[in-house]
Amino acid sequence: MEASPGEVQDDSKDRKSFGRKLLIFTLLSGLAYSLGYIHYKYVSHLFENDRNFLYLSDLEREMSFRTEMGFYYSYYKTVVEEKPLLAGMYKIIFDKLVEYPKDVNTINRFNIIPEVIIGAMYRYFEPWLNSTQYRECHMVERGPGHSPVESCVGIGQPVFFYLEVIWWLSGLTVAALFLHATMLSQSVLGGLLAVVQYFTNHAECTRVQWAPNERENLAAPLLLLQAWLLTLQLRETSNNRILKLEILTLLINILCLLFWQFTQFIFLSQLVIFFVMEQLKIIDVKTFALILYSHFCSLHTAVLLLQGNDMLKCSLYTTFLITISMYCLFLSYLRIKVQSHLDLFVETWLVILRVSLVLCLSWYLKKLFSEYLQVEEDSHVWDILYSKFTDYKTFHTLIYTCSEVFDFLKISSLVNMMRSLLIPLVLVSCVNVTCHWRRSATERCAKETEDAAERDRKQGHKNDDEDSGIENNTDIVPKKEPTKIYPLLLYLRNLQVESAIFYNISQMIVYGVMAVLVMRLKLLFSTHMCLVSSLIFNKKYYTLPKSFSKYVPIMWAIIIVPILTELSKNITKEMSHIGEFNDYPQEELLLWISKEAGAGAFAGSMPISATIMLSTRRPIVTHPHYEHLEARQRAYSVYKMYGKFSLNDLYVELNKYRATYLIVETKYCYGRSKKRCSFEDIWDVEAPALKSNPKLCHTLLTEPVDHFYPVFRNEHYAVFRIHDFSVRYMPRTFDT
Repeated sequence: MEASPGEVQDDSKDRKSFGRKLLIFTLLSGLAYSLGYIHYKYVSHLFENDRNFLYLSDLEREMSFRTEMGFYYSYYKTVVEEKPLLAGMYKIIFDKLVEYPKDVNTINRFNIIPEVIIGAMYRYFEPWLNSTQYRECHMVERGPGHSPVESCVGIGQPVFFYLEVIWWLSGLTVAALFLHATMLSQSVLGGLLAVVQYFTNHAECTRVQWAPNERENLAAPLLLLQAWLLTLQLRETSNNRILKLEILTLLINILCLLFWQFTQFIFLSQLVIFFVMEQLKIIDVKTFALILYSHFCSLHTAVLLLQGNDMLKCSLYTTFLITISMYCLFLSYLRIKVQSHLDLFVETWLVILRVSLVLCLSWYLKKLFSEYLQVEEDSHVWDILYSKFTDYKTFHTLIYTCSEVFDFLKISSLVNMMRSLLIPLVLVSCVNVTCHWRRSATERCAKETEDAAERDRKQGHKNDDEDSGIENNTDIVPKKEPTKIYPLLLYLRNLQVESAIFYNISQMIVYGVMAVLVMRLKLLFSTHMCLVSSLIFNKKYYTLPKSFSKYVPIMWAIIIVPILTELSKNITKEMSHIGEFNDYPQEELLLWISKEAGAGAFAGSMPISATIMLSTRRPIVTHPHYEHLEARQRAYSVYKMYGKFSLNDLYVELNKYRATYLIVETKYCYGRSKKRCSFEDIWDVEAPALKSNPKLCHTLLTEPVDHFYPVFRNEHYAVFRIHDFSVRYMPRTFDT
């Protein structure tokens, strides 16, 4: 049987369409990979320039991971070094080092899943990596007075394998940004503009080159991928593709929750945005329910994999998800059909009431869950926010707010983004989109009004023709009243807001509020601004008259010049930064601890404690992961050494945690701050009654005292052995 010419033509069209889609997919994938690879090389080069990492010893490399970085890296080191792998997993589930003398399930308490995954990957590839092809060692001279050290390089070294994964994740950030921007703007030029703006505002968008393994740097590419998948899902019409996107979104959601504890607040903002969109009928209940389903499943899976993380179980994200899920199941059908101004007024107030009730009920459930489970892990978050707008200050809020990254967003950041035209392009894009929606609604209203008038006119002519004029006609058809049109209702009915663009702009605004409150979060805001700026290339939203369209390339040639100028300046500035890491006093301290210090736990500041646990594998009392009530209490007790308390108060606190050694740092004892953020200033706020007392650390460093016996001292650190009162020395007696 021969095929008809029509069928042959259809097959030819399908093959051409498939070939075209395959070509576009290949080109976009290749371009995304290339841009990601450029960023991978760029950040790795900046990191090497900053620390001269290739020529450091293993101990110096570990010391260069300050504070939280060293804390997280220590768990990767445990997974890599312990044989077999299950022994490493046992050690991190029953960790006896991090909060001596108790055992801590670090998978439950800390977000160290990335370290476990990367460590397991290294162990899997270790047979291939343990060869001269992937590892090379050499001796490095360190100048007079310092012995040479051996330095091994290559991904066969665990630390380089760890960093290599992080650099590739940073490359994924740029690749995801390009794909998301290209899809959002329907233009490859839009995707390229977003990437150019990302590099131009690199210092505002990421700090992976300075702090590689901070949690936000690991979660950022996944959050971008998740936003991209959500945008695709909002634009997709095929049920089969929506299901596939839903599964991918679910998997990415799980990883985001596992990688960064702050993800719960980002997902909370997402759910609030989508709930408002459903209330405004920008999306339907079915789409909203699908998004809720992916969040519901990912939350439960993340809690299971984190072995019941208390902060996540009792989060506002969890209770809000429960509340709006109940709304979708039982109350979503209770909506008024708006047919008059009175209906519109009532429905408007009902929307406000529903949103308010959901938020209040979610907050109440959170308080209820927290009290029932006795969880206070995130109480410091609300204290910090409260302290930013009031005079409320405590030791814990000052520890955060005195840090630059937790301060308000700096004006200089906004100036930089203005200079690179990022903020102007975002504003123009938002105005263009809003004007397009308004203009389209106005045009549809005019057309619908004309159509209604035409129908009424035709109906009137029909009635006139049917009127016979005979007075005794009993079958007179009454004339139909003209269609009554409410202009406001007509406009709202024809206002079609594109859900994907509305979501991305709303998410950018939420990120902006977060960044203003906490400067550390500006990377989310700046990156999303780069994404939204791509809309300037979507010709669909141009507000210019068609007669000016031929001048658009000239306009872009003028605009791109300052952007490229700022790009060149920024890259030159970042590449010109050359540094070299060394910290000989800390190295001396760590070598003394490893070789001469006896058994026992060390109490000290959070940064040095993390380094001691990483490099010497000795137990510590405090650590930098502050998102736990007991961790904050331990830090409060140990940091009393920089206050004006009595020696006995400090001794009692340290003895409670069975600390054997106390480390005092001169920079914290005698350091001053223009912002009144030295530890002396912080303790004067926390304990004003003790202002007149001498500093405890000064007493320890200058006078011989009971209970604290100096055993090590250099220019930056002093170590004291803490006498244990539980030991009693009785005189020997002899019978005569």
